[in-house]
Amino acid sequence: MEKLRAMITAATAALFAASITLLTSDPTIADSSATAPPAPATPAAGVQSGVFLSYNVDKSGTSVTIEHAGHPTAIALARDAVTRERAAGDQWHVTSLASLQPGEPVSLQLTPDGVAHGIDAEYQIVSTRLIVHKNDSIITSSGDVYTLTGKAAQSQTPLDLGTYLLLRVDPQTNRAFDLAASTQPFAAAGNANKITVTFVVSVPVNTPPSDVIYLSSNTTNWSPNGVRMSPLTGNRWTAALALPAGSSLQYKYTRGSWSTDERNAAGIEIANRSLSVVKSGAAQAIKDTVARWADLPS
Repeated sequence: MEKLRAMITAATAALFAASITLLTSDPTIADSSATAPPAPATPAAGVQSGVFLSYNVDKSGTSVTIEHAGHPTAIALARDAVTRERAAGDQWHVTSLASLQPGEPVSLQLTPDGVAHGIDAEYQIVSTRLIVHKNDSIITSSGDVYTLTGKAAQSQTPLDLGTYLLLRVDPQTNRAFDLAASTQPFAAAGNANKITVTFVVSVPVNTPPSDVIYLSSNTTNWSPNGVRMSPLTGNRWTAALALPAGSSLQYKYTRGSWSTDERNAAGIEIANRSLSVVKSGAAQAIKDTVARWADLPS
């Protein structure tokens, strides 16, 4: 048995060395953590694909930075832009910029002036076991080699021989940008245990027409602009989230900051809204009303 184990170890080490040589010699593989300034060129209209690096919100608006053709590129985001995410083969669900991970593959839909009006993030879920882990590369029980990047590379979880892994992967590059590890097998991957929760909120008639409504929650670390909502008719806004069945959510509505969050009719701060996600079914609908904004009269 020890002899067999030694043979397996030697074989996987040889495979690992060959794979690392291939990976490091490929000039098309760029470091997603590069700190070079974003390229100044304005993207053309259409779809621009790349790897998500970060986003920024300031007085001039929101922008996202992606790695495209080996270089970081900053792209302005429209106020009504929608961010969607899905595992390959699953349904799209609306999410927030804050939920995107560095290294996640994205496609941006651009207007003729180069502004993104939509972001789609699609990845592959891989359930496997670890054979070899060295530096930021792993060989799995399927024989596939993955490069760990972003959150996956920063994970402090011990990765021992035989560890069960659940990876979120860019299938074009075999870069794993998210990683979960366990000594036990993972349940079936995918969104089978997720419920699509659709929020529709009515806002006061004096809401500035140029403002955007956001849903802030404990799932986005209470970022005041956590989930950008989409406008409907009649002073209403909507957003759909894929939430774990049976989970709980605390949330509030804002206009992008805590100085413009929702209040009661008297202008007093309200408690967090709470939601219990149903345990079965495909969808759940929530209707709310904002009585008043913190910075505006009733």
